[in-house]
Amino acid sequence: MTKYRQLADKIITLIKKDKAEFYSSKVKSKRKHDAAKWHRTISQLAGFEGDNLNNNLISDSTPDTAEILQNIFTKPWSKLPETIIPSLEDVASSLKQENPPTPSIGQVKTALKQLNSKKATGSDGIPAWVLKRYCEELAPIVHDIICASIKECEYPTAYKHALVIPVPKVNPPRDIENDFRQISILPQMAKVLEKLQLKLNLPSSRINDNQHAFTSKRSTVSALTNISQNWFNVTDNTHSAKNGVHALFIDFRKAFDLVDHGILLRKLAEMNVTKAFWLWTRSFLEDRRQQVKLAETLSSVKPCPAGVPQGSVMSPALFNTHINDIENSIPDGLSINICKYADDCTQDEVVSQGSSSHMQEALETVQEWSNRNKMTINSKKTKDMWICFNTAMPAPEPFVIGNEAEERVNSHKLLGVWHQNKRMP
Repeated sequence: MTKYRQLADKIITLIKKDKAEFYSSKVKSKRKHDAAKWHRTISQLAGFEGDNLNNNLISDSTPDTAEILQNIFTKPWSKLPETIIPSLEDVASSLKQENPPTPSIGQVKTALKQLNSKKATGSDGIPAWVLKRYCEELAPIVHDIICASIKECEYPTAYKHALVIPVPKVNPPRDIENDFRQISILPQMAKVLEKLQLKLNLPSSRINDNQHAFTSKRSTVSALTNISQNWFNVTDNTHSAKNGVHALFIDFRKAFDLVDHGILLRKLAEMNVTKAFWLWTRSFLEDRRQQVKLAETLSSVKPCPAGVPQGSVMSPALFNTHINDIENSIPDGLSINICKYADDCTQDEVVSQGSSSHMQEALETVQEWSNRNKMTINSKKTKDMWICFNTAMPAPEPFVIGNEAEERVNSHKLLGVWHQNKRMP
């Protein structure tokens, strides 16, 4: 762990150094000679212009605009296959028969103190700053609400109403159909409840070590270190065999939005959580609804029959549960490494001279897993890359999904960092 920490600190230092060098070479000189351009550049680098760019495309904050976005966001649910929600009897044998743990007033008070006062207010109209500032007075009341929810295994209906804010995926967004992500603004009380439920029940969950998102002591740094260090060791010129690496970057279409509730609940039960937590989570998922908010304009309200809301405290943990078994679909004999960061799934295989790549077979098994779990691989965004400095080794054939050949790339941006298959000078 000490060596990993040293490597992680080194990567963080290098990133800071590169940012400082970029600022010095590209930006700093503009401060005196062109202050306006300097300010624009800094704003772009920091991402402060996102709201302005958003408004340029959807500046007409009318009910029609909000309704258009609502239809776009809910369109993937219009043709969903039927889901079967398991009953308690279906999964009872996998669940722990224990009384649900409840938080203390002190734990509730701490959770209220940790709220971000600047976060947006949800549909209940209670701002975070009120809960935070008056935590001493409100803690006993909030404690009673949370304990009632946990003991009755019911998620409050009022907390299931999400106000959806369209957030650009790219700057500037140009396509209203594809360039916006829906982020749910939920009541702050809901976040406190969910945070405490996860804290009380997290020991029951078992997420594989190759998932680096939303897990303790893991991050983008640990994911990137895990991936790139392995590639370097395999393709290092001093290595006598000079092996190649066949990498596959899998993209799932609307991964969070298309999580099937029935499948997710069965997987959660298989993790041997308590009966009370399972019932509470089932209540959390059912009968959710949303409406798009643009400035002071609201769309109509529509149900959310699938998915986990992006913006909820529970959703990352539930998504990790849903995708946790993807590597189980790949036969052990294929020797495929998998590294996950939320829905970013990177697979790689070491290919030695004289052998062939089995990544196509691995991709087909992941495709089968996707079909079983009602998810879809985005063939347009799924790429592969061949990394090898041994000129005697031929590159593998490109991947095929269905009848469509995937694009092979020489560089790929993964978790904010560009990876390339060329030797650095």
